[in-house]
Amino acid sequence: MRTHNIRSLLLPLGLAALAAILIGFYIASYRKSVDYGAGMVKVLVASRDIPAGTSGSSVAGGGYLKTQTMPRRALVPGHVTSAVPLTSLVSASTIYKGEQVSVRQFKPAARGGIFAKFSGTERVVVVPGEPNQLLAGTLAAGNRVDVVANAKYHIGSLSRATTRTVLRDLLVVQAPEAPKSGGITSGETATATLAMTDKESQTMLWALKNASWYLVLRPTAHPKNSPGTVETLNSFLSHGLPASKAPGVIAGNFPESVDGQ
Repeated sequence: MRTHNIRSLLLPLGLAALAAILIGFYIASYRKSVDYGAGMVKVLVASRDIPAGTSGSSVAGGGYLKTQTMPRRALVPGHVTSAVPLTSLVSASTIYKGEQVSVRQFKPAARGGIFAKFSGTERVVVVPGEPNQLLAGTLAAGNRVDVVANAKYHIGSLSRATTRTVLRDLLVVQAPEAPKSGGITSGETATATLAMTDKESQTMLWALKNASWYLVLRPTAHPKNSPGTVETLNSFLSHGLPASKAPGVIAGNFPESVDGQ
């Protein structure tokens, strides 16, 4: 009887001790996982937007990346701490500024080519022009350009001309060939292959057929746009004049009109 009572007492005590040991192991394991997840890791993030189709070598050496420290638990699958794994790849889609860079956002260069450089509503347009218009010898694939156009028209017997930036931030898919060592000759032509939206392609065609235009190269570091303006005869002649004199700069045979000229 006495032995039975002792056994009855020891069983729950043993179970309680076992439960305490298991809880201790769980707490220790949980703390370890929390500490591991809270550990800070240096990873690469996009310092500016990386367009789809950008080669990994350009990403690695073109000012597209910066190092950022973040908790281990916040890391994305395939995160990278070095740009070396990207050099043989191309970006599969646009990687936006501030995003962690992952090898999953890239694909083998063999699957890249021209079709890796545009998607969705984007189109590729081969733009013909004179070498100077197309920045031949200056432009390189991967650059970004704006299109500035000048359109001439008439109001009654008066000839008018208006200039403005009609397209911005177009990707150069293929740059025009540099002029030969002898320099640019009269009548020489070139082409630049640009990626733009289907709507932008309409504007580009209008400029090609109805206006004079040229490409301007955008910076690679922190590009910004000035507020949109239209350059007319009045605004052109008014530059640098005191505000009190600017409105009356055009007189005689150049009356003011609705377009500010």
